[in-house]
Amino acid sequence: MSEYGNMSVTNGTNETDPDPGWRYIVEGIEMCYSLILIVLGTIGNCISVLAFFTTKLRKLSSSFYLAALAISDTGFLVALFISWLNSFGVPLFNVSGLCEMNLYLTYVCSFLSAWLVVAFTVERFIAVRYPLRRPSMCTVARAKVVLASLTLLALILNVPNFWLTQIEIRDNKPICSLNPKFTVLATVINHVDFVVTFILPFFVIATLNAWISLMVWQLARIRRVLTLTGPRERNIHCRRLHQPHCAAIPQQSLRSSASQTKVTKMLLVVSTVFLCLNLPSYVLRVRVYVQGSESKSQEENLPILQHVAHVLFITNFGINFVLYCVSGQNFRRAFCSLCCSCCPCSRQRADSTQLTVVSEYTRSTGSIAHRRTVTLNGFQVPWKEAHELLPLTK
Repeated sequence: MSEYGNMSVTNGTNETDPDPGWRYIVEGIEMCYSLILIVLGTIGNCISVLAFFTTKLRKLSSSFYLAALAISDTGFLVALFISWLNSFGVPLFNVSGLCEMNLYLTYVCSFLSAWLVVAFTVERFIAVRYPLRRPSMCTVARAKVVLASLTLLALILNVPNFWLTQIEIRDNKPICSLNPKFTVLATVINHVDFVVTFILPFFVIATLNAWISLMVWQLARIRRVLTLTGPRERNIHCRRLHQPHCAAIPQQSLRSSASQTKVTKMLLVVSTVFLCLNLPSYVLRVRVYVQGSESKSQEENLPILQHVAHVLFITNFGINFVLYCVSGQNFRRAFCSLCCSCCPCSRQRADSTQLTVVSEYTRSTGSIAHRRTVTLNGFQVPWKEAHELLPLTK
């Protein structure tokens, strides 16, 4: 079971904190942080979807995986917001139908978030390990098929979660709680979910990331050799790198590989952060399973660790936009292009600026020379002068 779903249904059965005052302070901080994460994370995810679908990034298959990841993360944040409202007297979480749907949505989004990261990690491995097969294998059409398959699988596998919860009346108030009739089923689903949404994705992502990082490092060394040395030195360095044929790689292939490397580095950052933020939560779950009901002295530090792990876990669903901006040069350009297209002043400035190439015949050399001018606000301005005038017109 996902960390969020586990805490919502079982109400933190392992919290044996001897200091209730301390617990209220920590929970208050966590509630404030959750609200900030929900708002900013949802905005960032929506901007990411627009950037991936409305700019030049839509031509990349990886953009569809990242856009689907942003949608899935937003779904989890919506479920988290419903639970957050319940703590402030808005009992949407305790309404029949929403109780079951909220838990189901949490499971589905947790599953999709993990396996979407696996999907684009596998695609990056193919693109780096088999660059000649990338155009035929890493296509937008194939990405759509993978996304549809993962979504359908997530929706079907998590159908049993609808029977795990029920509405109980406690102190004349409806409470969404675990259905005692399906305690065994909930335990089985919890274990299966732990394996499917963490164990398998963790080992696949960690293994492929290590392999991709090694190949990217080797490719960077080859590119550095081919761009900084002469033909004779290239052959020598290629033999030292155990790549005797690297000297024959054309420059166009190097530029293409450099562009792919930028995408690969951004996806490596996203998948690595995913592992780091999810690891503490699942390590604590393993600890609870292994220790069971041991002495109280061993569980005194467990509540604070659970809160920290939960904060890290939910952070994973709202931080990807920041990671894209920090590590993705192509995404930053697409984001700037999206902002400029939404700004009326930028559109007006773009409409008033027109590039004109004037061909002139030079009698002395008998050749045709091209002179570039810019039409700025109705006046033709030489190219170099336009670069000086454009900042003044902003």
